Amino acid sequence: MDPAVKEALLKDPVVQQKIQAAGENALNDPEVQAQILKTCQEKFPQYASQASGAVSQWANDPATQAKAKEYAGVALGALAGAGGSAVALIEQGPDGVRVLAFFASMGSFVLAFMQLINILQIFGHPIVYLVAVYQIVFAFSTVLFELKPEWIETIQSKTGLPVQKYQEMLIENAKFLSLNGGRGLFYIFQGSLWLAFASLTEFLKLAVGLFLLVIGVLHGLMARGIMPQQIAQKVRSGYAQVGAQGSAPLNPPAGP
Repeated sequence: MDPAVKEALLKDPVVQQKIQAAGENALNDPEVQAQILKTCQEKFPQYASQASGAVSQWANDPATQAKAKEYAGVALGALAGAGGSAVALIEQGPDGVRVLAFFASMGSFVLAFMQLINILQIFGHPIVYLVAVYQIVFAFSTVLFELKPEWIETIQSKTGLPVQKYQEMLIENAKFLSLNGGRGLFYIFQGSLWLAFASLTEFLKLAVGLFLLVIGVLHGLMARGIMPQQIAQKVRSGYAQVGAQGSAPLNPPAGP
């Protein structure tokens, strides 16, 4: 396995938390090994087939054991008192999906804000106005779980807003948001709310609602161990097969 991938896996916050909890000979612990394999499948699917054998080798390598504990100790020490142990519980997918999820949440936030500035809607469509209030909160909450932990700290330090404390509160009281599967269902829920008020004349609600549904499905697939790269590969293979069938010469009809 690529040494850079090995280092990235050992430095993963969730892996480090498992190592810290396991103590001595942490890489021999089944839970630690399972988490390393899961993280590898999520972040480096191209190495997933090699991961099982690699982890077994690391478990018998004292130098790797020491490095794993060193990484875990340094990381947790740096995050102590700053909510780092809570942040380490967050499951995040590949960067591409996180970017798409960020734009989906921001699209929902902007659309909800556009509904809120139309004050007259309170009297004409009070339910739509109330849903917009909900969507503002929902979008802000989900986008926090797609940002890198260090970005959350930067936003709090630059703006003074207690965004990190708010995220920690969500992790404690709405733990499903920290999991890909739970967050996927929440994206689908948000999308269904917009679609409930969408129509052909309400194109923005229709577009944002569908976008959120797609993001929700992607998170659900990641929770089942299916990565976006695998989906794209299957789609490309399907198109290639269709193209090959379409370009194949037709057999002439048999003679009488």
